[in-house]
Amino acid sequence: MALQNEDKNNEENKKGKKWQKTYFDVLGICCPSEIPLIVNILKSLDGIKEYSVIVPTRTVIVVHDSLLISPAQIAKALNQARLEANVKVDGKTSFKNKLPSPFAVLSGILLLLSFFKFVYSPCRWIAVAAVAAGIYPILAKAVTSIRGLRVDINILIIITVAATLAMQDYMEAAAVVFLFTISEWLETRASYKANAVMQSLMSLAPQTAIIAETGEEVEVDDVKVNTIVAVKAGETIPIDGTVVDGNCEVDEKTLTGEAFPVPKQKDSTVWAGTINLNGNVTFLTTNASSFDLIFVSFTL
Repeated sequence: MALQNEDKNNEENKKGKKWQKTYFDVLGICCPSEIPLIVNILKSLDGIKEYSVIVPTRTVIVVHDSLLISPAQIAKALNQARLEANVKVDGKTSFKNKLPSPFAVLSGILLLLSFFKFVYSPCRWIAVAAVAAGIYPILAKAVTSIRGLRVDINILIIITVAATLAMQDYMEAAAVVFLFTISEWLETRASYKANAVMQSLMSLAPQTAIIAETGEEVEVDDVKVNTIVAVKAGETIPIDGTVVDGNCEVDEKTLTGEAFPVPKQKDSTVWAGTINLNGNVTFLTTNASSFDLIFVSFTL
């Protein structure tokens, strides 16, 4: 199997392929219904090898041939579907303290002004203006969904607003539009904060590991399952595994909150990102780095 992988890599190198993993913030992801849209977009692009969509943190991970397609081109393709995609720089999200969209702000202001209808009845028409001010981003996403033969929440909101306007409940229609647009912003802020916490947790895991058999230092992404890795006292465990030799105590409070060091011996489980406080151990990897405990926590 190793020889087959090596031959495959050599063949890809001969063909001039250079695989790169890129992370994207895709703020337009509001629910799992966007996953088929993203998958179809990525499948239509040349040079895409693997991809993963993480809905809770609005993140898309793409492994692509950097010689054939750039991260900016991938983001552009996603943005053609109004998914608000941005490339993460150095693993950090580009979303920072983003204010509500002008559509939401203007819709909210006009909605407040429409309350003067109880004093001066013609002011009820201001609510129609509030609908018009805030409906554009919802309508644009709904049109994109219709073109892709999908039904999502944006289409349902459009139907709700249209029905409410037909019943001449203008203020209620404006309230639906404003609350939906502002709730998307609040959800995005919450997702960003959760994303930032998980990224800080992921940064605890080292990017390299020592192969016990050869003493070679390799990238954790290149470490396969069932590889024996060595960790010395004071080092951070790079990947999940099971101890096969040695004894030590591990600081796991960053993951579990455990205040005291946890003793580890043969057959004990160790987690990526935890710290070996004393003793030298070797362990058998049980997960690839993309599926270790920290990464799985990040995707939930």
